[in-house]
Amino acid sequence: MHDGQDRNIRSFVRREGRLTKAQKYALDHYWEKHGIEYQPALLNIDEIFKRRAPLVVDIGVGTGDSTLKHAQLHPENNYLAIEVHRPGIGHLLNQIESNNLPNIKIINHDVIEILKQQIPNQTISQILIFFPDPWPKKRHHKRRLINPNLLTLIKRKLSRHGRLYIATDWEDYAEHIQLLFNQDTSFFNLAGSESSSPRPAWRIPTRYESRGLRLDHKVWDFCYSLNSDKR
Repeated sequence: MHDGQDRNIRSFVRREGRLTKAQKYALDHYWEKHGIEYQPALLNIDEIFKRRAPLVVDIGVGTGDSTLKHAQLHPENNYLAIEVHRPGIGHLLNQIESNNLPNIKIINHDVIEILKQQIPNQTISQILIFFPDPWPKKRHHKRRLINPNLLTLIKRKLSRHGRLYIATDWEDYAEHIQLLFNQDTSFFNLAGSESSSPRPAWRIPTRYESRGLRLDHKVWDFCYSLNSDKR
């Protein structure tokens, strides 16, 4: 996942689980229409979506429920959903097809390799990272998705005035995020360097968020922009 010595450390473990009949049907019949195969070559985003529109990249979408609702509420945006677990992808494919949504595409691959190899520089208007795996055990913190290597890639891929939105319900992960971004002057915290952001009114609740709230977890939202002169 990382450049250099930690190249093989990934932020996920594939837990395939059992595909339902509906999920398997969707993967067999709808993937060709709504999916994008990973390959180490830059994508033509306008060609894929058959139009030019702001690109929103949603990382780790799970079953894609919030992606779906965002795409329904904002048909003016193109949504690229990134997920490694096929049951969730099958669920989202069914929802895309049944709702006849032309503005969502899915990639089933590691986000680091997708950003490195497939996404052209300065093309993403918004990046959404909602409730990434917290890897709560200290020995697993090196697997956390949000790390300096990811930030380096995001800096290349965000367009001018682009936005990065993050949400987590793990306090030590929130602290890690704040520290990481405070150390990187390329990013500007729209709520102030020592603050989390108010919950965006447009952000749709996710299953992971609902589970965290049932466990009495607090939720932290963050919104960052690029300092254009320090990219």
